[in-house]
Amino acid sequence: MEINSLLVFQNNIYFFILTYIILGAGIKYIDSAFDENVFNKKFAIIISPFLGILWAYVMLMNEISASILLAVLIAVIIKGKIDNIAHLLGVISIIIFGVLIIFFIDGNGFMFLPLIFLACAGIIDEVGNDVLDYNKKFHNKKRFGFMFGYYFFGRRYLMKVAILYLALLNVFPLYFLIAFILFDESYIIVDLYCKSKLA
Repeated sequence: MEINSLLVFQNNIYFFILTYIILGAGIKYIDSAFDENVFNKKFAIIISPFLGILWAYVMLMNEISASILLAVLIAVIIKGKIDNIAHLLGVISIIIFGVLIIFFIDGNGFMFLPLIFLACAGIIDEVGNDVLDYNKKFHNKKRFGFMFGYYFFGRRYLMKVAILYLALLNVFPLYFLIAFILFDESYIIVDLYCKSKLA
């Protein structure tokens, strides 16, 4: 593939959709390997730096993508979700590769106000999900309010609503919302596969 073709592809909707799907599925693979013992931990450790490099590349090649993925990263770090060696290797890879791109290739940076807005939405999603997880045994699971809250925060809907809001303001193109939805859906599909293996 010629360099010009590669540059066109990396700024194409299909590039973001494909990479977001890979990132979402890869993160859940690592989670399931360490939290559920479903997948191979050694393989999870092997792929984590590659996922980190891909994450950094997708962030640094587009400022909108940088704002979304950095917001996710900030939210999970603040909430202490980097809780195994594979995730730690992934974050280290993001930092190292990101610094190399900034100094030697000049990445596009990020959009400061959208980043803060999305990071706050991401943190609230994580907090909401944790609160519902911790209190699950104290609630009647058939209550609509509890089930809706679990669904809403479990699928990062506040962050999706935040991205939709930015798209409606013409700050982000709408296809980044599609890419982020597919990021979460690929995560959920791997989670469903994990649960089927445990059943």
